[in-house]
Amino acid sequence: MNTDNATLNDMIRTLNDGRTFYEDAASKVAREDLKRLFERMARTKTAIVNDMKNKVVFTGEEPNDDGTVGGGFRKAYADIRARLANDKEASYVSQLEEFEDRILASFREAIEASKDPEVRSIAQKYMPEVTRDHNEMRALKHALKH
Repeated sequence: MNTDNATLNDMIRTLNDGRTFYEDAASKVAREDLKRLFERMARTKTAIVNDMKNKVVFTGEEPNDDGTVGGGFRKAYADIRARLANDKEASYVSQLEEFEDRILASFREAIEASKDPEVRSIAQKYMPEVTRDHNEMRALKHALKH
């Protein structure tokens, strides 16, 4: 696999981690507003992943359909923390905001480090959505602390 598709596949894995965690959290929270927010965030990740997969397929390679091992551990850890927390929703939001940090960092890295203009273009194209989701979760995390 060339480096540029490796970058896209790394971003796909990170987004898949986030999508899976959002879907799981949506099924476990009681508040309907959070459930809808988490479902929307999962759909956003899915749309971005599909565009990235198309780019990888166009080059004749196989896109990654999995998440990362670390993402699986983080999700399991978050599930345990949420079960033990006094405020289950706040616990999920806090952990999801950390996933958003990882996603934002992977997009920034692709924009700054990729030598492939198409990879940079895809990352730049979705950076507003990635930044919006990150900022929304960060603001929600701070709002739920008070």
